[in-house]
Amino acid sequence: MKPSSAQHSVRHALFAAVLAGIALSCLASCSKSAPEAPMERSDVLMRLFGNLDRHENNEALKNVETYRSLDPTNLNLADLEYGIRTSSVISQAKAKLDAGDVAGAAADLNEYCRKYGKDPGDADSAKKDDKDTAVLNAKASVDLLVEAQSLNEKMLQAQFSDDVRAAATELSAFAKTNSKLFPKLSAYAASKIREADARAAVEKSDACAALLQDALDTSAAGRKDEAAVLTALLELNADSAQLAGFESWLSRKPANP
Repeated sequence: MKPSSAQHSVRHALFAAVLAGIALSCLASCSKSAPEAPMERSDVLMRLFGNLDRHENNEALKNVETYRSLDPTNLNLADLEYGIRTSSVISQAKAKLDAGDVAGAAADLNEYCRKYGKDPGDADSAKKDDKDTAVLNAKASVDLLVEAQSLNEKMLQAQFSDDVRAAATELSAFAKTNSKLFPKLSAYAASKIREADARAAVEKSDACAALLQDALDTSAAGRKDEAAVLTALLELNADSAQLAGFESWLSRKPANP
């Protein structure tokens, strides 16, 4: 499997850590009767490479700890460990996104930032800037995806055309602001606004038909005043085409009280 750019970065840090450790070991061995065996460190190194190639980030972190126990003074291990963690959380979030688990991806990134986010007082914070930026960018994108899903869900759950149109308009504004990340969302939102307009016409037609039926029923029941009020409402709300369909009733409508 071809290593990713993140893996290359981690390997680079790993080589730096190991070379520094071996150099210190060689210097120390001059004054020791029983120097540490560098082969054990090499074994840990090879296991780390295998972990990274197979995306076994948890195992890689364990081997970092093992290497730290062999070389506790190595100052590069913290940065190496940080690099593996950032690579791990981004890969994990991507896998969840690919599986459609947007909420899970967001939760992982939020938890990572809570636990391992850059501490402004950290002396090594400058080394973490690029990695923090990668995680924060991923988090920002996933957070926007969560917001887009929430707006879409709000629109899909709306029962009446006015509510659908309001939610679709809100989604359209969001799409325009985030067009680079969601290039097709504007067209989708526009189609939903058109659907809302079409639904509004149907709702209006249904409401007018219901008014007509109520007017007919109340007139047949002898409640002429109520029938007159309902007919007036019908005339106010119906368009010309609908009024033409109601002509037979309107021609003999009850007088207003």
